[in-house]
Amino acid sequence: EIRAIGITNQRETTVVWDKTTGKPLYNAIVWSDLRTHDTVQQLVRACGSVDALRGRCGLPLSTYFSGVKLRWLIDNVPDVQRAIEEGRCMFGTVDAWLLYHLSGRKVHATDITNASRTMLMNLEEGQWDTSLCETFGVPTEILPQICSNSEIYGHVAAGCLEGVPIASSIGD
Repeated sequence: EIRAIGITNQRETTVVWDKTTGKPLYNAIVWSDLRTHDTVQQLVRACGSVDALRGRCGLPLSTYFSGVKLRWLIDNVPDVQRAIEEGRCMFGTVDAWLLYHLSGRKVHATDITNASRTMLMNLEEGQWDTSLCETFGVPTEILPQICSNSEIYGHVAAGCLEGVPIASSIGD
């Protein structure tokens, strides 16, 4: 008997999707993708240094983290821009994407380890930081709820695991 399932993932891969259809608005951008190099350079110039945000989010400005990838998507993908304007865009790392779909599109959440690698979470508060979101030009309404690593997020909505609790999420 399966009592619960959990999700683990590589934390920096970025996904944006349409909340009305559940379909991706663009391909996922993986942790090692360097297309955001120019975005990082723009942010470094605007913020003053690569470490300007480290005090709030604990991370240097880098192509590695998903907040930069999300900024790139907003700047370069018209479908993402339009979905944000229309209130249909959802953002998350792979855990949030999986949780959203496993729960039958009922739960938009992430765990704190995944949130901590976005550059959008205040490390001291464990919540999305409006100042960081403003720096990146990211509307907070597209962000998932931040949860602990071990709690009931929801239940599997369909298939052979229907009704099984989704009880953990953690980044590797």
